[in-house]
Amino acid sequence: MASPNFLCVGAQKAGTTTLYEILKQHPDIYLPEKVKETKFFVYLEKYEQGLSFYESEFFGEWKGQKAIGEVDPAMMFEEKAAQRISESLGNQVKLIFIFRNPAARAYSHYLMSQKKGFEELPFERAIELEPERLGKKASQKFNFSYISRGYYSQQVQRFRNYFADEQMLFLLFEEDFIKNRKETFNRIQDFLGVKRVEINLDIKSNEAVMVKSKALHQLTRKKNPIRNIIGPLLPSEWKRSMQRFISKKNTVVAVNPKLDKNREHELIEKYFLSDIQQLEKIIHRDLSTWYSNVLSPL
Repeated sequence: MASPNFLCVGAQKAGTTTLYEILKQHPDIYLPEKVKETKFFVYLEKYEQGLSFYESEFFGEWKGQKAIGEVDPAMMFEEKAAQRISESLGNQVKLIFIFRNPAARAYSHYLMSQKKGFEELPFERAIELEPERLGKKASQKFNFSYISRGYYSQQVQRFRNYFADEQMLFLLFEEDFIKNRKETFNRIQDFLGVKRVEINLDIKSNEAVMVKSKALHQLTRKKNPIRNIIGPLLPSEWKRSMQRFISKKNTVVAVNPKLDKNREHELIEKYFLSDIQQLEKIIHRDLSTWYSNVLSPL
């Protein structure tokens, strides 16, 4: 058994699932096989089970790989995660961040919440009601935090309170992950201290989809009498496999999942411009492609 020496902490909807699928191929990198996201540093009830539980439950099949890690974008957003990571793994753990245009990320997050059956409001209404929804029920913060998750500089600063900047690798989804993937994965391998190897980089994960049958979707995603009866009788892995199978059969790739560019620019100006400018100072990268079409930065 072993503990992670690296974590990809986010951001959500910025390629973290694809990162997980690609890194799993590397012979010197170990990632949990059962689940991509253990939620150990995210949910208090899991964290309270202790480090030995974390190691045995998710890293018990480690076979000596040099880099041991986990990929979970909820860690970046959870306020307590940085402190929990530091207390459990020490301050030498390496951290990977991937940032995406926050307005585009918000809309992609919204589409995912729709797919999972959490969201029934139109996008505009959902972001209008976000503060109220998050304040009303703490458990909803991961589902409805479309705008909140885009305040990257605030989230990075929480990690900087516990970890040195040289322990962090900052990547941009559009520039590094999409346009320069080969070079970027060489950087990631160097950052993790593993040898550079040829791995399949042509992987796409979590494409935006549309539900074909809303009734079938609700049957597998929401509480109902059938799930209440059958659920307790089936092993957890069976239930997850069945849900994935039905979900795959009941969805089609969305034709045009992108947010209108004009609306994207409006959201950047209204919500994110100041935070983007602060992030530029922290990561020493030019992010003007995110805001070049809005009013001149202050």
